Amino acid sequence: MSSTTEETEVQLQSEDRLLGQVKWFNNKAGYGFITVNDGEHSGKDIFIHYSTIRTTNSQYKYLVQGEYVEFNLVKSTTDNHEFQAVDISGIKGGPLMCETRRVNREVEPREPREPRGEPRRRYKTVDDSRLARTEDDGYKTVRKRRSAAPKA
Repeated sequence: MSSTTEETEVQLQSEDRLLGQVKWFNNKAGYGFITVNDGEHSGKDIFIHYSTIRTTNSQYKYLVQGEYVEFNLVKSTTDNHEFQAVDISGIKGGPLMCETRRVNREVEPREPREPRGEPRRRYKTVDDSRLARTEDDGYKTVRKRRSAAPKA
């Protein structure tokens, strides 16, 4: 059986788009799971791969935990998972969060940060009253600290 025939059969099997919520998605590994919210598969966790995410422009594809998405459900070709989500998009074909975050970064210029307060001091201030004694003429006389008695 050719690959185009398999794809046609798979698409015919699942014409209705399902609604689901991203359970988790690992950006580094490129896969995760969606929990189906409606239909006969409601409550099931469905495997997702980054290659099946539909975006309008060429960009890094990822999903955000808790994000609501629409997708088609197909039988998985591997034994690891019964079903796999394909053609993943935002609700009613809208943008995914990975797309809206990118747009927001491009549109909103960042303002320079205000300083949060005075910078930390690098050195501790020492109380000079213990170490020096002020004379009447305005000069300080520095006295050597007594060293500890030598141990026997």
